[in-house]
Amino acid sequence: MTMDEAVMNQDTESAPPVAQRPGSLRLLGQALLLNPAAYTAVRDDRSPFRRGFVALLAVLGIVGLTRLVGLALGLLAAPQLGSLQQIIGDFVTGLPWYTQQVQADPQFATQFQFGYLVGWDALRLVLGAPVPVVVGGLYVTLVVTTLLNWLLYGVLVHLFARWLGGQARFGQTLGVTALAYAPLLLFTVELVPGAVTPISLVFAYLLVSKFLAVGQAHNLQAVQALAAVLAPYLLILVVAAGVSFFGSAYGLDQIPYLDQTLRVLPQLGLLAGIF
Repeated sequence: MTMDEAVMNQDTESAPPVAQRPGSLRLLGQALLLNPAAYTAVRDDRSPFRRGFVALLAVLGIVGLTRLVGLALGLLAAPQLGSLQQIIGDFVTGLPWYTQQVQADPQFATQFQFGYLVGWDALRLVLGAPVPVVVGGLYVTLVVTTLLNWLLYGVLVHLFARWLGGQARFGQTLGVTALAYAPLLLFTVELVPGAVTPISLVFAYLLVSKFLAVGQAHNLQAVQALAAVLAPYLLILVVAAGVSFFGSAYGLDQIPYLDQTLRVLPQLGLLAGIF
C-alpha cells in the first residue's frame, strides 16, 4: 500500500458518517410525536416544498386507504338491505300508478329512480350503515379543502412570520406547514366501524404542530410563533364577519346559494384544520 492510499483510507475512516435523509413516514411519525427535529429536517432539505408536499400526500393517501378499508368492514357488518330494496322497487314499478306516471311524463322514471336510491341511502345512514357515495364525497372534500387551505394558510402564515422577524423562505414555510398536517392521521381510527374522530381534538393537535413548524422554520420565539400561527385564523374570521355584515347591508344575501356557501365554508375548513 502506498503512502497516498494509506492517507486516503485514514481520512475515510476518520470522516463522520453522512446523515441519511429521513423518509416521509419517519417524518410523519416524528411530527405526530411533536418532535421539532422533523420540521428542522424539512426546513434544511434541498427541496423543502417537495419534502413537505410528499408528506402531505402520504397523509391523505393513508387516510384514504383507511377509509376504504373501514368502508369495506362497515359494509360487511351493516344490515344487508339490497334484496329488500330490489323487492320493493320491483313492486312499486309494477303498479299501474307507476305506468301511468311514466306515460304522462317520460322523465318520471329517471326522477323516481334517483329519489328511490337517495331515500335508501338516507335509510342506511339512519341505521348507521356506511354509504359509499357519502364516504367518497367526504374524502374528496377532505383532500380538496386540505390542499387549498394548506396553500392559503401557508401564504398567510409566511407573511405574518416574516413580518414578525422570521427568516424562512417561502418554500420552507410551505414545506413545514405541509408536514404539520400529520395530525390528520388521527382519522385512521375510523378504520373501526362506528369510530369517530373528534374534530376538536384534531384541530387542537394541528394548532400545536403548526406552532412547532413555524417556530422551527423561522427561528421565532414562542410568543412570536404563536402570533404568526393564530393571525391567519383571526384574519379569516374578520373577513368572513365583514362579508356577512356588509353583504346583508348591500343585499348580497339575495344572491342564490351565497348564504348557504358562507355557512358551509367554515365546516369544510374545520375538516381540514384551517378554521
